[in-house]
Amino acid sequence: MLFNSLEFLFLLLPVTLIVFWLVPPRLRLAVLLASSLVFYGQSGNKPLLGLVLTILVGWSTAFFLHTNFRRLALMAALIFPLGILFLAKYLSFAWLDIPGLFGIETSLDSLPNFIRLGFPAGISFYTFQVLSYDIDVRDGHLLPERDLLSFATYISFFPQLIAGPILRFDQISDQFKKIKEGLPPDTPRGLKYFSIGLFAKILGADLIAAFTKPLHATLDAGSSIHPLDGLFYVLGYSFRIYYDFWSYSIMAMGLALLFGLVLPINFNEPYLSRSPREFWRRWHITLSYWIRDYIYLKLGGNKSYVRNILIVFIVCGVWHGAGFGFILWGIYHGILVLAHHFTRSWWDQLPRTIAIALTFILVTLGWPLFDLGVGGYVNLAAKLDPTAQMVSPGWHFGFLGLIALLTFAGREQHWLYNHEKRAIFDWPVVHAGLLFTALLFLDYGQTFIYFRF
Repeated sequence: MLFNSLEFLFLLLPVTLIVFWLVPPRLRLAVLLASSLVFYGQSGNKPLLGLVLTILVGWSTAFFLHTNFRRLALMAALIFPLGILFLAKYLSFAWLDIPGLFGIETSLDSLPNFIRLGFPAGISFYTFQVLSYDIDVRDGHLLPERDLLSFATYISFFPQLIAGPILRFDQISDQFKKIKEGLPPDTPRGLKYFSIGLFAKILGADLIAAFTKPLHATLDAGSSIHPLDGLFYVLGYSFRIYYDFWSYSIMAMGLALLFGLVLPINFNEPYLSRSPREFWRRWHITLSYWIRDYIYLKLGGNKSYVRNILIVFIVCGVWHGAGFGFILWGIYHGILVLAHHFTRSWWDQLPRTIAIALTFILVTLGWPLFDLGVGGYVNLAAKLDPTAQMVSPGWHFGFLGLIALLTFAGREQHWLYNHEKRAIFDWPVVHAGLLFTALLFLDYGQTFIYFRF
């Protein structure tokens, strides 16, 4: 189910809110869990079963991580969710694409049906949450949670289930306890975040996607495109993927506030970063810190800096998708971080504007690997032809310029995360207008890009 779907906006969300605030506080977690399972169950029975089994295994194995069965429990805690993730997300890549590199033809038809799970949305996100919980219990940072209801709600909480932010259990467990005691909502801020996020998704990210659709058609037909069209596509996809993911994160935060819960900020104006290293402290923050804490530091951290940076960014690429394009994208960002590390005495002395522009350009050049893959990326470069007819009209560039202005000139702490009320940005009538406008164009909405991850 999508946040930008009629079923969610006019059925599941209002029903959940009404029931949540009508029942006694001690029953509110159960309402959230039931709604979350309904929300995810729209993906199908197999994905829902995979989620439920992952929850049960993750919760139960934690109790054995400090007993004589700790090795067996740790294996189950890691292998089961990672196994489900592999079957759902990487089986086709491992069975078809990798052998294909060596000229070996294979077919999924030769595999049993029960291991071909399809690709459930958000599996990478909730898998990382289960893993972090069990690892933290194993390391003594957490005690096993005895309340299955709290743990299941933590894993399946629908605002962040599909595309994050990736939560740690200690970030939400105390809030769940307060819900049972009658934690009040922050309705004004929740509606503000949700209306801005939905507007940015429909009339920002999805509109850019509509503008670049003719360029895809031209490339798919094997035709050449004008270099300015290529520039529009590359820049457009950079802003599209940012606002697509940013809008989801903002909506998730807004929805959580309607239930009295606070989710962590997942983006901190990443396109204002002055280096690739800083970019990864601002982009998908909860993923960056998860990889740092559970992979980079476990490998020894700075003791083997080059090796560990390359490993974690390959993992980051593979986490995003099963394909050579994602792997190459991860390696590319690893090289960028290493390049900054070895040139930081020069890089960090660059004027702020130049450093931001350089980082943005380098990050932007890598994004088409997400959308086109390795072959498509090479084809895009090969199909640039100054004699080709332009597809993108001038006003498309004007729209992209407006998006760029908002991205680089705006400061979210002044209009989005501000605590004191400001004119326009905190007027309920403005939020209602944004929400109404987004609803008018709801039919043009597309699936969130990160649902694939």
